[in-house]
Amino acid sequence: MTDAVVGAPLPAVPALWRAKLRAGGLHMALSAVVFLGLISLTVALWYPPPFFWIDGGIQIVLIAAGVDIGLGPLLTVVVYRPRRPRLWMNLAAIGAVQIAGLAWGVHTLYSQRPVLAAFVGYPENRFFPVTTAEIAKGPRSLDEVRALSKSRPPLVYIDLPGDHKQHEREIQRAWQEGGSVLRETALYRPITGKALEDVIAGSRSRASYADEPAYQKDIDRFVAAHGGNLEAFALIPLYGRYGRGLLALSRADGHLVGVVAMKYRLR
Repeated sequence: MTDAVVGAPLPAVPALWRAKLRAGGLHMALSAVVFLGLISLTVALWYPPPFFWIDGGIQIVLIAAGVDIGLGPLLTVVVYRPRRPRLWMNLAAIGAVQIAGLAWGVHTLYSQRPVLAAFVGYPENRFFPVTTAEIAKGPRSLDEVRALSKSRPPLVYIDLPGDHKQHEREIQRAWQEGGSVLRETALYRPITGKALEDVIAGSRSRASYADEPAYQKDIDRFVAAHGGNLEAFALIPLYGRYGRGLLALSRADGHLVGVVAMKYRLR
């Protein structure tokens, strides 16, 4: 008799958990739709390839997704109970946390977005992403430097005066002063004339990626899809905070033809 009394409530437990999991699953599905829709829009507007993968976009999205798609539905499972008094207040609080997490993600994506890529010559001979914060510390406006290029993302050349040793000294000077030549927007130039010649001089060959067969395959695929003539392109690396890409520029006029390859890490 005692065992029967003790065991009586047990059949109700699975029903409760089914209700909790159903509520959590519905919450997760709704959160995923809203999150993916909004984030996809912001990425399309602010992170043209390959910036999203190599310069922080994916890291920010993963953190925001953990809050919006992971933590929110989990909290719903914890607090949900049919006919619970003031249940709507608990769910509203969870929703507020999710909205705050999503707002943080969008704000961070916007504030840290790269707005262009700048080519630094010898000894680097590569492009680097430039953020709005770096542009703001230079003498020229974002609109002014973006107008130097019709590519997306915009590509500019940093005109460092003098020979190779002077180039290195200029780069070191900027770092020692707590900044970077990327902030010296007065030195930004369009990639034409001598600037284009300098960029082309820094082009990587297919053979230079002999130790990275995946890169070589990507180069072959890209060239095959764009006319089959490798010599028509200057292959220039783009180094971000979390990875690197390989850009193909037209040797004829310096415009960005496309992204050849990428290599990145998620943390």
